[in-house]
Amino acid sequence: MSYTHQIRTDGFGAQYQTIITTYIFCMKHNMKYKYSPFITVAHNYDNDPYYTNKLEELINLQSNIENNDSTSTVIHFYDMINDFEENIDECCNSESMQFIKECFWKNKERDFFKNNKMNISIHIRRENSHDKGEAGDRANTPNSYYLNRMNEIRQKYVDKELLFHIYSQGNIEDFKDLEKEDVQFHLNEDMTPTFVGLVAADILITSPSSFSYVAALLSDGIIYAKRFWHNPKKEWIVY
Repeated sequence: MSYTHQIRTDGFGAQYQTIITTYIFCMKHNMKYKYSPFITVAHNYDNDPYYTNKLEELINLQSNIENNDSTSTVIHFYDMINDFEENIDECCNSESMQFIKECFWKNKERDFFKNNKMNISIHIRRENSHDKGEAGDRANTPNSYYLNRMNEIRQKYVDKELLFHIYSQGNIEDFKDLEKEDVQFHLNEDMTPTFVGLVAADILITSPSSFSYVAALLSDGIIYAKRFWHNPKKEWIVY
């Protein structure tokens, strides 16, 4: 008997999280897992017909795990997420998570920024056209929160050449208070390099969003996490 993850229609972060947690749950309990490819993923702003193909290439699991042939039993996300989150450090240090990370990096360069600096990626979740006004508090964390984290890092790493990468949506005028000579803005950019930039950073500052939360799970860097409804790892610096 084989098992697969629940097919969802929400954003990439939530769906990738579902895939990761289901795979690790199955491996932990000696259950045969088969991978089910993406079908519909939200936030395809340009209606790109190759959007799901790009996501498959991004996570790189379709060619590395036996695919579901429609005979696998579906494990629903909320039936096993507590098992993952109550044991998050054990799960994230497992061989199963290492396999997920190895697949992710197998078709990418780890030296993503190529600048010999300490790179700090910041994900700022803001309301977008697909939210339909339902993003709520996740999209309302003020710029001052991120500025405080940036200044803490500047003070802590005074001996390093820092470069902050702000990944968000909107206009540059929305982020004037974050502008400085050590800041680069990546606004409204393609989702796939954005996600790689979050995972690849030496330090990642997350927003209350599955997108940057999952990037933090994959990251080997230092995590400054904004607490929301998913549990952090014990070594994360949590606010």
